[in-house]
Amino acid sequence: MQPTASRTTVAAPAARSHAHRRAFAPAASRGARPAAPRRQLRCQAASTEVKADAKYPSWESIYAELSGKYGTRTVTPEEAFDMAQLGNAVVIDVRPKEDFDKGRPKGAVHVPAFVVIDAPSSPGEWGKWLACKANGVVPTKANADLPAQIAAAAEGGKAVILACEAGGTLQPTVSFPQGKVSRSLKAAWKVLATGALPADRVMHLEGGVYGWFKSGMPMDGEYDGTGSGRTPNTAETPTGDFFNKQ
Repeated sequence: MQPTASRTTVAAPAARSHAHRRAFAPAASRGARPAAPRRQLRCQAASTEVKADAKYPSWESIYAELSGKYGTRTVTPEEAFDMAQLGNAVVIDVRPKEDFDKGRPKGAVHVPAFVVIDAPSSPGEWGKWLACKANGVVPTKANADLPAQIAAAAEGGKAVILACEAGGTLQPTVSFPQGKVSRSLKAAWKVLATGALPADRVMHLEGGVYGWFKSGMPMDGEYDGTGSGRTPNTAETPTGDFFNKQ
């Protein structure tokens, strides 16, 4: 009887190679669901602009931004008149309508900083309306359309020069170490903070309408200066000794 030779089963090279390829093949080639592409996230910088109907912040905040962040320029009545005559700027009178109608800088455009509350539209306005009426005061609110109206008046790339009755000031003085608040300066801040116009096109009239009148600049109407502020806009320029004593 012839001995039976043992049989050794050896995997065919081709089959082993095929199995090896399957083991290390990408999942997609084995019928797996392809991975979803990664979503690209876009980061958008938060806007720092305020809304047109936002309440005014404290004067300290407004002063800091006008004198620092925006570098708001104050121009004299003579400078303002020349700029307006050359067509490079327009004077914006932000006083109440009755004051504007009585007398204003020649060629000025009226955009009130505040408007009368004739028909209260919110609980807050009703409260203010009732309180003002009880004390014989005309109820007013900030003009939410002011930035857009002033930007419209500055068509053609003109600068705007904002004026109220007495002007206020950004110049520190003994009486007003942080300048003096005014409607025209608050209006300038609102135009800048809302992004309605760039900083280099927003200016402030020194001395306001009263300063324009006292400088002998031409007026429209019958302005007599009786509505000017009772408190002076500026005082003695501060000295080093004054601040050293504080």
